[in-house]
Amino acid sequence: MTERLNYYDVLSALVPGILLAFWFSVCFPSVRKALAGVAVPEAVAVLAFIAAAMFIGHIVQSLAALIEAALFRSWGGRPSDRALEGGLRDLLPKDSAQRIRTKLSRLLGADCATRSLFLYAMQMADGTNAGRAGRFNALYAYHQGLLVAFAIGTALLVLSRFCGAAASWSPGSWWSFLAAMVVILLLLWHRTKQRARYYAREVLLTAERVLDERQGTAPGHPEGSKRKE
Repeated sequence: MTERLNYYDVLSALVPGILLAFWFSVCFPSVRKALAGVAVPEAVAVLAFIAAAMFIGHIVQSLAALIEAALFRSWGGRPSDRALEGGLRDLLPKDSAQRIRTKLSRLLGADCATRSLFLYAMQMADGTNAGRAGRFNALYAYHQGLLVAFAIGTALLVLSRFCGAAASWSPGSWWSFLAAMVVILLLLWHRTKQRARYYAREVLLTAERVLDERQGTAPGHPEGSKRKE
């Protein structure tokens, strides 16, 4: 289990958790002042903050899983389904997607659903132990966590306008902060979409390579012709 853990697994929970904990203290300083009155050793306070950040980060990951279907809809569909059905434009041309789908369908049956084809491709990609597909998936999860964290942060800023620190801000300052948060949110939405597409492409290309190696065929050949010695 520890062999499968990489630093992106930690960052995916820790970074969003720290960002949200810090931003919450900015929006609602009264909570920070109340906690400051608790007398604990500095080392314990640091460990407690890290633990709290990890806990918040795991909550963010849970929320990200809950909204993933809505996120896919905002992208026009699940990236893996779009990859197999029509390619991913510059990332995976349509003819390449059709070639990979044909190879997978030949193995699993012509009536196999698109989702089932990709799940099988995931199984093959995970079995290579190359680590690339897993790394791309970890990067996608990391950006998804950042996206959800900033969405929550934007909601906290709006709430703070009514019962927090932002209530004393000038309208210009509050609108500037809100505009900046929305812009960052849109950038993260786009970047998360890119990461999901990169992951789908990596899984399919890895699965195709595994199939070609098993069958001893020329890589990327649509008809699976034998590799020349």
